[in-house]
Amino acid sequence: MRDLTEMNKLEAYLKLKNIPFSRIDEDGDGNHLDRHQIVVHDKDGNYLWDAICHYGSYGCDRGLLEIMGTIVRPETGDTVEGWLTADDVIERIEEGKGAE
Repeated sequence: MRDLTEMNKLEAYLKLKNIPFSRIDEDGDGNHLDRHQIVVHDKDGNYLWDAICHYGSYGCDRGLLEIMGTIVRPETGDTVEGWLTADDVIERIEEGKGAE
């Protein structure tokens, strides 16, 4: 079973701030087939960004999050960022990224 502390913390924040999202939790074999994802949408239901913590994601072995979408900082030069805590993701939301 993967440590979902950061995923749960991010979910609690999104609920508190009334940010529309969906969450997927699929438990497979306890490792390779597990899938944990939060997808954030705009007010019209369009995809903005997502955070994952499952086998192969950057930081999953430590329970950390990988993100993709509007919340990724452009200066990284990449389309995904990993090894993030919920606080790292929340900081971006509070900067005005990812909750348009």
